Amino acid sequence: MTPLDPDTTFVLGAQDPEMREIERVVSDAGLVCLHAAVAGRRCTPQTAYEADGVVRVGSGGIARQAMLRPTVPAVWVECRIVGREPRVRVDHHHPGDPGYTAAPEHYLQGSSLGQVLALLGREPTETQRLLAASDHCLTAAYQGQCPGVDPHELLFLRASWKAHIMQRTLTDVMAGILDAADRVRRQRDGVSGESRFLDPTRVPADLPEGAAYAGVPVRYRAWMPDGTVKEMFKGGTPEAIEAFLAEHRAAGREVYGNPYRGYGGAYWPA
Repeated sequence: MTPLDPDTTFVLGAQDPEMREIERVVSDAGLVCLHAAVAGRRCTPQTAYEADGVVRVGSGGIARQAMLRPTVPAVWVECRIVGREPRVRVDHHHPGDPGYTAAPEHYLQGSSLGQVLALLGREPTETQRLLAASDHCLTAAYQGQCPGVDPHELLFLRASWKAHIMQRTLTDVMAGILDAADRVRRQRDGVSGESRFLDPTRVPADLPEGAAYAGVPVRYRAWMPDGTVKEMFKGGTPEAIEAFLAEHRAAGREVYGNPYRGYGGAYWPA
């Protein structure tokens, strides 16, 4: 692969464990990292593809205005800045993205972290493999379908992160994931092969993780802050996800998802 121009600037999307590691490896390579922003504030998953500028996020999460010169070669990572085109796009969320159709066994080529490591000419570490696989195809990774990824190490990594972010004990998170896994197994429908939790008030806190760990497709609903209901389908086959998206699209609902990565979602109006 052609080496990157030393002036290359990476513009990063919303924060999550994978993006945090991407920022670390890019900075370690001596390249500049900026963050996609809307109205001067770092983007969220909902606004990452509607950014109107960039910021530099420093210690304490404080965002400061920054400028991306038109002549600088740029790499967009899971984001888009209106009116600008990057030299390279790193993503796996939308049709046409480099990693959109990557199967679980090719999770490094599919994941954004794997794509960045390839751009930098670096081999992934064991932890980076775990991060890449969990972000690109979590259910498949838990089922041992990603070469070089130990499902038990993956569970420990993700449970530790959840405990840190949610200010829970590791024991509590592990118990919650295993309990959710047991519940989805018991509620699995013999015809569809799915487990459904469509009452937002009765969804176990660790349901998505537990379902992925159990390897059971799950549909569930959650209340959003603005009063809308989001229905999600995770761990399904490409055909099942396509059918889910088509059903909600036909009903006039906003949908998102990637059948190749096994997830889809739809927003019910308030």
